[in-house]
Amino acid sequence: MPMRKLCLLLLLLISFGKLSAQPKGFKSVSNLSQFQQNLAHSTSTLQSLTTDFTQTKHLSLLSDKIVSYGKFYYRKEDKVRIEYTRPFQYLLVMNGGQILVRDEQKSSHINTRTSKIMQSVNRIMIDCMRGSVFSNPDFKVSAYENASVYLLNLVPANETMKKMFSGIEVYLNKTSLDVNKLSMKEPGGDFTDMDFSKSQHNLVLNDALFKVR
Repeated sequence: MPMRKLCLLLLLLISFGKLSAQPKGFKSVSNLSQFQQNLAHSTSTLQSLTTDFTQTKHLSLLSDKIVSYGKFYYRKEDKVRIEYTRPFQYLLVMNGGQILVRDEQKSSHINTRTSKIMQSVNRIMIDCMRGSVFSNPDFKVSAYENASVYLLNLVPANETMKKMFSGIEVYLNKTSLDVNKLSMKEPGGDFTDMDFSKSQHNLVLNDALFKVR
């Protein structure tokens, strides 16, 4: 799989046009430091997360949307499993610095430590799960809110990320601080939405789910 395509897929776990303007229907978070503290506290108690997702890919050259479904798993500190189940089967597992990619034909392994891009991708994914996204130097983060949702706008801060993304949006439920939706835009205008549902916290997740060998 091309490195660029893999990076786009990985950043869906955390994975938008320029995002510097205040989004319509939102206002800046009134107390940013308190919000950051609440987010850090919420993620500090999160040992694992299991959720269903629906992914919708919008391509500028196609009128139809590409919709797929699957399951997302996270286990503290740095284990992620993204399992697509319909209409095709595809698996991506991150465990420490190792990544397993498996489709219906073959499997491949990647060491993120050999690639600066993959290191950046790995960090932003884990930062989103740990609540430390505001300290990531690869992105400038702005926080907004409405009555029910927090919105984090992540704008690339270096040329490497700018070539891949024009931005990333993370929507958080205001009560639970769970991620409701991720949205990602590529520089060419294509974008992908990922909606999450049926989240379950702190279940016991077997080591086999995160096996990369």
